Amino acid sequence: MRASDNKLTPIAAQAPSEASCVNVSGYRFVHLEYLPLIQADMHAALAETGVLGTILIAEEGINVALAGSRSQIDNACEYLNADQRFSGLWLKESLSETRPFSKLKVRIRHEIIAFDGPDAADRQLHRPVAPAIAPESVSEWIESGKDFTLLDTRNTYEIESGTFEQAEHLNIAHFRDFQTAVNEALEQGTLDREKPIVTFCTGGIRCEKAAPWMMEQGFTEVYQIEGGVLNYFEKTGGRHWNGDCFVFDDRVEVDKALDPTGATWCTECQLTVQPDQICTCQSSNTAIDMV
Repeated sequence: MRASDNKLTPIAAQAPSEASCVNVSGYRFVHLEYLPLIQADMHAALAETGVLGTILIAEEGINVALAGSRSQIDNACEYLNADQRFSGLWLKESLSETRPFSKLKVRIRHEIIAFDGPDAADRQLHRPVAPAIAPESVSEWIESGKDFTLLDTRNTYEIESGTFEQAEHLNIAHFRDFQTAVNEALEQGTLDREKPIVTFCTGGIRCEKAAPWMMEQGFTEVYQIEGGVLNYFEKTGGRHWNGDCFVFDDRVEVDKALDPTGATWCTECQLTVQPDQICTCQSSNTAIDMV
């Protein structure tokens, strides 16, 4: 069973009200056919619920990011649960005062996260599953001084917002560059196939591809943080993490309490801009435009 098929405990510290905006995100790797039909049906059904957000579908699966009132999100989940392919889909929740999306989009993509290219569906659905490690265990490993590599699979502009104190990263501009960057790191001796590696990303979807691929390349012990950085924040309070976490919607960043920081996004320099600052690029676009 993939980490994405497990359910997380709801956020106890935040009690969603009808006036709150509930943000949910999740994914599942599952073989899908007749994508245009799925797209049309899904958009029509979700539009009736009133939710906003972006859903990506591909032959390899689905990637969901939606926002709405508590009842709107519940109705959207009811629709998804009625489809056996999406039933019980793990959706991570957080709250915000406003909706971080301006419209509802259901898009067909070659991959729900770019990585493999033309044979994405066949490759991903036949890969081994990298074991998930609980956020609390990762924190304990760090505190105990365990010798392992904490590998950030995210892009450089995301890392600017924050990362683990001891994390290694590959200086990539896009996740599709991950495989080449790993091979270069092996040649340079900055990654060790024999050393335990824990991969992490925002919500876990990139690690569902990165970690199994690394296992295929001969890395002997590879894990993925269960639920990604957002789940780590919830379960540990963000211990050993410096800064905030970049997210791909109009919130741009969330802090360790999963609250929006008020940062904005500059598409020219690809960096976040803090609330009390003005980017010299003066771009008015938002992070969701990059998805």
